[in-house]
Amino acid sequence: MATTFTQENQFVGKQILIDSDRLVFNGRDDSVFSSKNLFLFKTDGEFHVNGKSNMFLNSPTVYIGPIENGQDVNIPAVRSRELKLILGDLIGALEMFFSIQYPNTSGLSGPNPAVNLGLSQTILKDLAKVRSRLDDMDSKNVFIK
Repeated sequence: MATTFTQENQFVGKQILIDSDRLVFNGRDDSVFSSKNLFLFKTDGEFHVNGKSNMFLNSPTVYIGPIENGQDVNIPAVRSRELKLILGDLIGALEMFFSIQYPNTSGLSGPNPAVNLGLSQTILKDLAKVRSRLDDMDSKNVFIK
């Protein structure tokens, strides 16, 4: 949900304007910047945040990405723990089906159980590969709640 920003040249009221080729703020111990309604950094170039330790964004909602056609980014992030549980349950159900039920099925026009057994073993190996890679989807650097 983008907040409407009043452009500098349209703002009326108490303000401090600094126009310079370069500004440097250096807090020897720490620095605090705050605003009641909106805090905006704006650049036509790159924007960097560098730290030697952890970085925390504390907000009920975080949008990452550009606003396009007046719309905020609206693709939800995936929580890997929950996704891994869901995929694990799905893989488990498929493993059970392909190890118990499928090898014993044959229809009037379908393959016989011997063919099904070979197919199911191949599918079970593929499912085992997928299960072994579930932890690969975890980010090592980005964490969400």
